[in-house]
Amino acid sequence: MSESRHFGLENPWVFVFTNVVVWVVVVSSIQTVLFNGELTGAVIEGTAGGLASGFTMFYLKKNDWF
Repeated sequence: MSESRHFGLENPWVFVFTNVVVWVVVVSSIQTVLFNGELTGAVIEGTAGGLASGFTMFYLKKNDWF
């Protein structure tokens, strides 16, 4: 039997990593395109926002809040 591995967001590390990547892309795009901001600050803000959002969503999901 071959065991297949799949990409699932049930894994907390994959969920948080995906969340951080999405936040970095969105915040960087908005700041550089609309506000002519610096890319380094946007990546830092995106990382912080993604980590906070990812861990909060995982905690709420784990405790059956939604």
